[in-house]
Amino acid sequence: MASSSNMGNETLEEEDEEEVENCSLERKYDNVGILIKSYLKMFQPEGFDDFTLASSWERFISEIEAVCRLWLADGPKNLLEKGALCLGPQKNLYKVKSELKYGVKMYCLDYYFEISRDGKPSQWNGDLHDMQLSFGVKDFLVIAPLSASGVVLDAPESTKLLSATAIALSNCGSTWPAFVPVHDPSRKAFIGIQNMGTVLTRRFEADHIGSQVPVKLMHLEGLYELFISKFGRPLNHDPDILLVGDTFAS
Repeated sequence: MASSSNMGNETLEEEDEEEVENCSLERKYDNVGILIKSYLKMFQPEGFDDFTLASSWERFISEIEAVCRLWLADGPKNLLEKGALCLGPQKNLYKVKSELKYGVKMYCLDYYFEISRDGKPSQWNGDLHDMQLSFGVKDFLVIAPLSASGVVLDAPESTKLLSATAIALSNCGSTWPAFVPVHDPSRKAFIGIQNMGTVLTRRFEADHIGSQVPVKLMHLEGLYELFISKFGRPLNHDPDILLVGDTFAS
């Protein structure tokens, strides 16, 4: 009886020892796992983004963002030294560009900026870009297809281009307005967007009317309806809310 009791005690002791060993091994494995995670976290490069699974849309945004960050870091003065293209006879409007690919199409991203000879922003005093005439902007981006006309004729494509550029500029913390040319090239029509901080967004729309003016826009009522339609408000023809002035230029 004594021997069987001793054997039972030995068996229990062996089981206890095995449990202790298993617990020790589990703790070791847990500690090793923690060390590996800490090691990877310590030596992982900051700002690393894995684009192996990124969509073409995400890669396009990333490319726009990278280009804009370079232009922001350089600033107008350094961009001049790197060969920015001078536009117009007044020599105060400059442009740099970068070609980008999205899907099977190529696009050109242009950055326009003004600068005076002493390195400071200058006042307008000569031939102006269409965006300056329409919206009064100085530094701005224009993104368009690399084609003969450079005009986006597809509404979804123009919206996608503006969205990608707006996201990229937001990631950069930039308030540059961005524009896309639309419709027929002769109309010099543009739509645009500008991030005004974390809450506000400003949108732009311009259309040039040449010699063939629509009949509706030859009358005050048609112009008024066009103006109100841009605000999405119901028409109200109260006479005290409309003020019109004629401007003549020689």
